Amino acid sequence: MKYVIGVDTGGTFTDLICVDEQGGSMIIKTPSTPDDPSIAVVNGLRSLAADMDRDLQGFLGDVARICHGTTVTTNTVLTWTGAKVGLLCTKGFRDTLGIRFGIRETPYDYTIPAPQPLSPRYLRVPIAERIKWNGEIVTPLDEEEVRQACQYFKHHRVDAIVVGFIWSFKNPIHEQRAVAICREELPDVYVCGSCDVQPEIREYWRISTATLNAYVGPNLARYLHNLVQTLNDSGFKGQLLITQSNAGVIFPEIAMEQAVRTILSGPACGPAAAAYLASPLRLKNLITIDMGGTSLDVCLIKDGQPCTTLETAVAGVYHLKLPLIDVHTIGAGGGSIAWLDQMNVLHVGPQSAGADPGPACYGKGGTEPTITDVDLILGYLNPDYFLGGEMSVDIQLARQAVQAKIADALGISVIEAAKAIRKVVDHSMSDAISQVSVERGEDPRKFTLVAAGGAGPVHAGSLSRALGIENILISRTSSIFCALGSIIADLRHDLVRSVVAKTSDIDPDALNSIFREMRALGDEYLDREGIVERDRYYKKSIDMRYKGQFHEVELPLSEAEQSAEERAQIIEDFHQKHEELYAYRDVVETETINVRLAACGRVVTPARKAMPIGSGDARRFIKGKRDVYFARKFGFVPTTIYDGDLMEAGDIVEGPAIVEQKTTTVVVPPDTRLEVTTYGDYYMQSNLRP
Repeated sequence: MKYVIGVDTGGTFTDLICVDEQGGSMIIKTPSTPDDPSIAVVNGLRSLAADMDRDLQGFLGDVARICHGTTVTTNTVLTWTGAKVGLLCTKGFRDTLGIRFGIRETPYDYTIPAPQPLSPRYLRVPIAERIKWNGEIVTPLDEEEVRQACQYFKHHRVDAIVVGFIWSFKNPIHEQRAVAICREELPDVYVCGSCDVQPEIREYWRISTATLNAYVGPNLARYLHNLVQTLNDSGFKGQLLITQSNAGVIFPEIAMEQAVRTILSGPACGPAAAAYLASPLRLKNLITIDMGGTSLDVCLIKDGQPCTTLETAVAGVYHLKLPLIDVHTIGAGGGSIAWLDQMNVLHVGPQSAGADPGPACYGKGGTEPTITDVDLILGYLNPDYFLGGEMSVDIQLARQAVQAKIADALGISVIEAAKAIRKVVDHSMSDAISQVSVERGEDPRKFTLVAAGGAGPVHAGSLSRALGIENILISRTSSIFCALGSIIADLRHDLVRSVVAKTSDIDPDALNSIFREMRALGDEYLDREGIVERDRYYKKSIDMRYKGQFHEVELPLSEAEQSAEERAQIIEDFHQKHEELYAYRDVVETETINVRLAACGRVVTPARKAMPIGSGDARRFIKGKRDVYFARKFGFVPTTIYDGDLMEAGDIVEGPAIVEQKTTTVVVPPDTRLEVTTYGDYYMQSNLRP
């Protein structure tokens, strides 16, 4: 029997899902180990092997593929623990990173200082060289200055070097030579060039993205080297694939070179998993929420396709321009801490108790009240069945934390404080959903809410009522959602070339030539990964704008080669897309900015295993009753508890009820009906009448 394993390293838990050839699956959640995330990965693999009564080496010998979503690069930026980065730049452009866009991040608050550049000014060394906008060399590269800069970097003990010259995406010869010299002079230092990371117009975006790559590259390289060696020593002989921010996967060797592509890899696969789970129900318009221990990730899926973006700001300040899944994240997870400001106003997050010490109820020394503590107090969680009873939690410790930090200060009871904390976090999550839907002109009531994460199904019912969403889909593997998404992800390499011209003036033959060049480069990556020709496919797109606009719109193109006739259709498609996004079309001419190609390799998606059809009567799976708080009932009500791990397809539960699984809890509010689908997922429909 061969297996495929998905791994997702989170701030609190590391999630694993193991799927066999018949579609059967096992899931494991193990506490994360922030100091060395590979320890938690191996612990999870060891638990999977033990559940099969096998030793780790024998089990890994039957594992064909491990797909790994990692937070190493994200946490590197968030915790400021990245490399000491030196930058080689064109003489006269030393302050590109410091100037940024030339405005403050918060224009109306002059008290907030500018973010610290990831490469400080004293480590940004100007080099004599210059290439014109058309790729013509004006000033040859001074190689001696590059060698002197390497000695300067060696003196300052830099860990990584990034080379970012002007117009290098038009002619990379100077950057490539400088990179080669740096690797020759400093063979133990991580070196990358901006033309290799993001060969695209706009100097600041390109150099910022490349600097991020250098900043996180050494940490990721060390982690992956360690993980690969540990897996090899443990008997793993299959493929290890690393999740990217675009929801594709790549080999570890390429991830080390292009580390910046993994910065948002953690939540990127969640939307793909949602579309995969919803397809048997023919649901194409979805809003996904993934509530884990530290954060809430929200994404809009329209017509079966997750929304994407070409740019973001990591930690809100460090700018990254690469294709990625447009996931909106807020600090609202099970470990998010409730606190009072100086005016005794209640807040929740973004601070998190994490895995160590964790929520107060974990009994690991945590004293701050968290969402997990509140959900325990309000009856949603079973203190005797946390992680299926494998982990003990203490409701008295949760009560003490809420009382000491919130209730006493506000002069209210512990229950009232818990209700207030729950209300605040639910409002924060509702606002996050509105940002990806209402603010984009979409009505959330027309979408199905897909709830994931260990804590997502606990809050989905109250969120759906607040937003007027009638239908909710919850995966049976909700708690390891991103891990599931990683094992259905294809390999993907995003390539870009800047072509700035009037769209009507572009020569179709020249455009086809550029696409062929990018395809050849994409094939080099796929060759390294062993993807055969029949398993390859390509996606083309083009960035366009109206003349004079600052922002552009990405427009998909057909796979066929471009022609003069299709060029006219592309322009009309752009007008329609622009009108759809911004509610107007202009009469001015259009410009092309970039052309893009995604070179993809198919992987075998594990089959889903249908469940036995039950009687439709879930009463035989009742575990008991307990008092649970429901705002709609204005207090605690006796609530029936069901064993979700035993429920079968077709079983129906009427709310109020609680469905408990080993790794998550589904709260079924009053006036809500839950049905188990063919594949064991939960489909809830709410009656939203007043």
